[in-house]
Amino acid sequence: MFEDDRPRLRVLLDHFSLVEDEREQWRVAHPLPEVLLLVVCGTIGACDDFDE
Repeated sequence: MFEDDRPRLRVLLDHFSLVEDEREQWRVAHPLPEVLLLVVCGTIGACDDFDE
């Protein structure tokens, strides 16, 4: 059972924030935890490519 009071997406973002971001900071448009969350959600939703 999930016993954390935080929303589940917040728990995932907090978990992903532990990953070290080795990108050049001046080129970063989006925080790494948010990018990772979108990748996970897209994978769960069976997205297999990027459409503009």
